Amino acid sequence: MHRCGSGFLLSFIITFAIAFTGCLGKSTSNAGSGGVTSVTLSPSSGISMDIGATQVFSASAKDAQGRTVPGVNIQFIVESGTPNGAAPLSITSNGSACAGTWDTSGTMCIPGTPGIAIVRAVSNGYSSPETTVYVHQHIDSIQISSFIPPGPPPQQYDCFPQGQTWDYQAFAYSDVGGASVDITDTVGPMNWSSSNAGVVTFATNTTVSSLQPNQVQTTAKVPGITEVSAFVSGANGSVTSSSPFLYTTCLIQAIHLQIGGQSQAGNSITINNGGGVSITATAVDTLYQVALTDNAALASPPLTWSTSNPEVIAFTSTTNTTGINSATARANLGGATITASCTPPTCNIGVFPSLPIYASDGLLPNGSIGYSAISVDVTSASTSKLPTYTAWAATTGCQNAPGCSSAMFAVTPGATPIGAILNLPRTPNSMMFNHQSSARVYLGTDQGLMYVDVTAANPTVAEVSNLSTPCNVTLCGHVLTISNDGKLVVVSDTVSTPSQVYIYNAGSSAPVDLILSNSGETATTAAFSPDQLKLFILTNLGNMYVYSTVDALTSVPIATSATDIEFSADGSFAYVAAAGSPANSVSAFSTCSLPNVGSVDIDSVATTSTPLKMFLSPVIPLPFQASGPPPLQMDTFYWATQNIIALEPPNIEFLTAEFTQNPILYPPMPGEPLQLTCNPPLILSFTKGASFNLGQGNFTPIYSQLVNDGAEMILVAQNIPAVLLFNVSNGTTTSVPLVGGSNPISASASTDGSQVYVAACDQYTGTPPNQTCAVGSVHIVNTCAALACNVPPTLGQGDFQQVPFVNVNEANNPNMCNSQGTNAPLCLPNLVAIKPQ
Repeated sequence: MHRCGSGFLLSFIITFAIAFTGCLGKSTSNAGSGGVTSVTLSPSSGISMDIGATQVFSASAKDAQGRTVPGVNIQFIVESGTPNGAAPLSITSNGSACAGTWDTSGTMCIPGTPGIAIVRAVSNGYSSPETTVYVHQHIDSIQISSFIPPGPPPQQYDCFPQGQTWDYQAFAYSDVGGASVDITDTVGPMNWSSSNAGVVTFATNTTVSSLQPNQVQTTAKVPGITEVSAFVSGANGSVTSSSPFLYTTCLIQAIHLQIGGQSQAGNSITINNGGGVSITATAVDTLYQVALTDNAALASPPLTWSTSNPEVIAFTSTTNTTGINSATARANLGGATITASCTPPTCNIGVFPSLPIYASDGLLPNGSIGYSAISVDVTSASTSKLPTYTAWAATTGCQNAPGCSSAMFAVTPGATPIGAILNLPRTPNSMMFNHQSSARVYLGTDQGLMYVDVTAANPTVAEVSNLSTPCNVTLCGHVLTISNDGKLVVVSDTVSTPSQVYIYNAGSSAPVDLILSNSGETATTAAFSPDQLKLFILTNLGNMYVYSTVDALTSVPIATSATDIEFSADGSFAYVAAAGSPANSVSAFSTCSLPNVGSVDIDSVATTSTPLKMFLSPVIPLPFQASGPPPLQMDTFYWATQNIIALEPPNIEFLTAEFTQNPILYPPMPGEPLQLTCNPPLILSFTKGASFNLGQGNFTPIYSQLVNDGAEMILVAQNIPAVLLFNVSNGTTTSVPLVGGSNPISASASTDGSQVYVAACDQYTGTPPNQTCAVGSVHIVNTCAALACNVPPTLGQGDFQQVPFVNVNEANNPNMCNSQGTNAPLCLPNLVAIKPQ
């Protein structure tokens, strides 16, 4: 092995120097020490110096409490670290060190010879720990090479499997007389660094006895790419670091899921609310090939765990490296899908554009089948208490009038339906609960974002900023969406010009401010991928913006008017609904991106009319399986099916997508290039199915939601005094009339669809188009009979309670607006949202 003998000599010299100087440097008690109990020296670790270079040392004396003791004498002691050799360093009383000797004036350093020096600071009998100084010729370059220890050489590719070790060594060279001279033995131990922490770890001769001071043992850890460098500490005036080289811990190329609670079989499970389900994820890297028998799954895959409906079921911890995680069902009932992914920047690190890998259907190394997503149906146990839902209602009636504050109040079925009443200092234009918890509701306003933690003993209104301007500080606008982990809130600024989009992080004081590129462009819809890696934003001018913390903001042109966006069950792509030319359609756009392309349009299907809203069935059928010619370089491959329900007034239309992941296939041959770019999913078929007319004409929906494990759609529309119920299995529509023929304004449904809260106008004054609402209330509607769903048995189906606002704290004042005088118009509830359980 190159320079083994000289490396051993360096180790011997250091050991000898420590042994020789140890007795001189021991701290000893001294009654006249003035309280000194320790001395510190800086620099405190080993450093490297060119011959003729200078370095300033400093020292301080401390007492037993760690306080600096002033006015004590401190001496700097220099000793040789080379047996029978002179110290290559001289130091003045003020700590100025010269790699050689000082002239008589003490201002010019005269270069000396290479060697090792030991520096200590001593005060009143107490000595600091030693600092080793390596004096050497000027370093002109540091070069790295790998070396193979004795024994059979391991097979090596362009990446290292997780857990594999490999040894490297670094050499320092000085240009002397036109020749490159190896001076490694004189520069001290080599240090090693990685540009992306976690991809690789280092072990040196301090922990691996077989290594020399210029060698390192690397261990592949987190899948990703990093730059590795070797450097010497200090090296005043010299090149201190090598040129970096790329080190790759093999990237994850596929993830397959199985349910732990049912012998790993199937991709669907029914559990009771409050229960849980364990999921096992098997991840394989780019060296894995199905046809080989010596493959192994990653022992510590750094995965992100996601849910399509955190109000139904969610993971307490969304990241881990065990390959196993448990999701807990909440008190809410309904359906959801759960999945796992390799999500940058914690997995497949250092690849740009980012390279997320989503779970897919396929064969595991043990030959069993794994899945892209797990369907979960959360029901109520026969012995459990039925959920009791609470909604919060607010009003836009203040209309941003100066000094006008409006009420927000809780509504629960019963004899005293109005609970807590709060005064909002700003006029809300939107309200949305944090999906992940039941605690916080966000309210968008033209003056800035507000929120209320409604489960507090005494709920209060909090403002992101107590200022009203500028909007990028206060976050003016409408709340568009909240990430599934509950941390990120997206606000569309409809006040500023040009329009902006704000991303508020509940755990950070600095929101992200995205300025849209086109004047007059306004964000209308937004959705996070289930793993929170990407945010897709649709605008009124037919652009889709793709944002992430890993990749640059990009714009993707789509259609004249995009209406909705929903991510697939595995999170690998998004369905985008749009009214385009020549036809209305739903398109699939990849979550991963290519250089300068934020998302790839992978397929589309024409729809009968414009889809205003899409709903993805939480039920994922078992995957299809195909064998034969290997289009994916596999003997067998699988694809998933997902049903989409598109709301296209006056119809509801069924769509079906069949898709599979396109894996990164890395042939196990040395020298083959790595695949480092996005492989978009493959859409095998995208078809339009049955269409059902709801019999209501060309209505304008104000609220719609797929509930009850995807078996039913709740629909509330303008000028239709009822809650419409669409049965997904047979395509029929029924309705639950609102008492008094009230006109809905806004609505919110429980996740199981058993209760719907509708803010409605109960009575108008004047004549159209100048009529105004004189009486309004929140209608609490049961959607099914007592024996058919989870409602109290005495109620049955119907609009069983109407709750007008009455401020019991203000002499039963029915006006939700305050400070507007005695003749102020009546403000009524027109925003409503059900609090998650």
